[in-house]
Amino acid sequence: MEAYSSVAFTMQNMQSQLSNPDSEFYFAMLDNVIVGYMKLNFNDAQTEYKDKNALEVERIYVSGEYHGKQIGKQLLDFALNTARSKQFAYVWLGVWEHNEKALGFYKHQGFELCGSHDFMLGDDKQTDLLMKKEL
Repeated sequence: MEAYSSVAFTMQNMQSQLSNPDSEFYFAMLDNVIVGYMKLNFNDAQTEYKDKNALEVERIYVSGEYHGKQIGKQLLDFALNTARSKQFAYVWLGVWEHNEKALGFYKHQGFELCGSHDFMLGDDKQTDLLMKKEL
């Protein structure tokens, strides 16, 4: 994870992501504390499909001590409502194949498997399962 973080979250990389007009970041706050965040991608900022009729949820993270408090669901609901307001056809995302909790959560929210892609985490080849929800 350190190898991934040292590349994915460099100052230069984050500045590039934050300045991309086709990406949006949102923060979940509780008692003036950031407890989670989400990154949405549109158009060419999408990492896989780059479909003009789709929204990608690239990241939803909730701090561990706030799991089980519906924060992830609220972030996902916000993403779905954003997609609907922009009249997109579907929302898609990637989930690590061994993250059973997240896979179950997204399936419960109406997402279905639609593909996969590999990525490197340091020297370890990992697989993300791609999921989408039609709107």
